[in-house]
Amino acid sequence: MNENKSLHTKRQSALSLLNPPQTTALSWCIVTQIGDELVSKSPSLKLEVASLTKIMTAYTAIQLCEDLNLDYNEINIRIPRIATQIGGTSAFLRRDDILSLVELLYALMLPSGNDAAISIALHFGSILNTQRKQKIASYITCDTIQGFYDDTQMSNMNRFVRQMNENAMKLGMRDSQFSNPHGLSSKANKSTASDMCRMSSAYLKIPVLKQICNSKSFSCRNYEWFNTNQLLHFENYNGIKTGITPNAGACLAVSYESVLGSIIVVLIGAKDQKRRFEETDKLINWVSREYSLYFNKTMYPPPRTASSKGRSFIIKKQV
Repeated sequence: MNENKSLHTKRQSALSLLNPPQTTALSWCIVTQIGDELVSKSPSLKLEVASLTKIMTAYTAIQLCEDLNLDYNEINIRIPRIATQIGGTSAFLRRDDILSLVELLYALMLPSGNDAAISIALHFGSILNTQRKQKIASYITCDTIQGFYDDTQMSNMNRFVRQMNENAMKLGMRDSQFSNPHGLSSKANKSTASDMCRMSSAYLKIPVLKQICNSKSFSCRNYEWFNTNQLLHFENYNGIKTGITPNAGACLAVSYESVLGSIIVVLIGAKDQKRRFEETDKLINWVSREYSLYFNKTMYPPPRTASSKGRSFIIKKQV
């Protein structure tokens, strides 16, 4: 164990002395599946993370099912009117439709539905307030247009957001604070690349969540959703989540599978959506190449192309 840790430390130190590819991203971090950081750029810089927030939203929903002894396969949620009125990216859910929790998680993670985030948060916030007999008037004030939620909805939303922050602390995400379940612009909703790597690692340990974020598309009840992560179309790439707002810039969390495991890359604040994919791909190639070159052992086989120049990323909308 100590020998392996020493080897990792040497490799990490050697990588830190090299020059990684230049990126427009303000911050990025690359870790192994067990959480060892390989290399990074400003990994502790607190930034808005846009829809990467939804990784925590999905994780919190499944964790609550476990904590409250609920079967997530048997939970059905009615879409409230307020969810259909939220702005930003949408799964185009229809008012009063009833979807299962799993279906809503697909709506949350694939098309990045803010309406799905609101529906999930209000449902579980209501359960928490009912079962735990504690309505949260204020813990972290949820970001919203004045008068957007009524008092009960605000209490339920605050309760769910509080649970998101409690989960962040349990995961060791000490530089993170969430103020909403969707990631729309807010100075109070911030995290770091390092913390989001922790979040992504915990998310991927839950089989149903891993399956969802790795899906390229999903259809149910006259809905059809497509994953916004274009790297899924290339070999060895898996989820996890895209995000973009004017304040956060373009963000991305992905995992890259290898024979010996996976590495997680979180990139925050890229100049645009296309560059977040290109820069992540370049970083993966660089790490793979340097590990092979400097340590005479391919721990993480490189992607099928030697550079990102051959990739084609088509951006149709802000996601």
